[in-house]
Amino acid sequence: MTPRQKRILAALAILDVTVILAMVVLAARLFSTPLPLAPTDLPETLSPELCQWKATQLLAQAELGGIVTLSPGESLRFEIVYPLAPGQVADQAAQQVWTTFDVALALEKEPCSLFSQVEVAIRAIRPNAHVQDNVHINASVSAVDLRAFGAGELGEDEFIEHVFYEAISIHAK
Repeated sequence: MTPRQKRILAALAILDVTVILAMVVLAARLFSTPLPLAPTDLPETLSPELCQWKATQLLAQAELGGIVTLSPGESLRFEIVYPLAPGQVADQAAQQVWTTFDVALALEKEPCSLFSQVEVAIRAIRPNAHVQDNVHINASVSAVDLRAFGAGELGEDEFIEHVFYEAISIHAK
């Protein structure tokens, strides 16, 4: 074996040891269990992106699909497409406004209270119909009123008075 070959083998052996050590350190980091955070280490509120993701997740758990937009300090907006089953009245989609308000209340427990207004836009559609009989439902309420309702400080009738609501029928052929 020539001296050049011996140097190459020595360099490769050093490289092998370095790679093995790096893999051991990486594996130790990946498989080590982090210590749980103390309650005082938790943030007071989550980031807007994480809150938006949590809202989307809660919406999916409520079996609704849609887009969630969070503008910190401003609004939490839900845009939902609600397919109507055969024989189902379009106004039945309005119940999803309440479900969405429940999602917004649950989001505050995460803690995600970065919004001052909750807006819901539901597009109730009848898939595969010859005549499109769609209804667009828009509702909004201040987060303060929603929190008061959730805490029992506002009754249902009083809360409904604070909710802006409109339903627009769209008939297209």
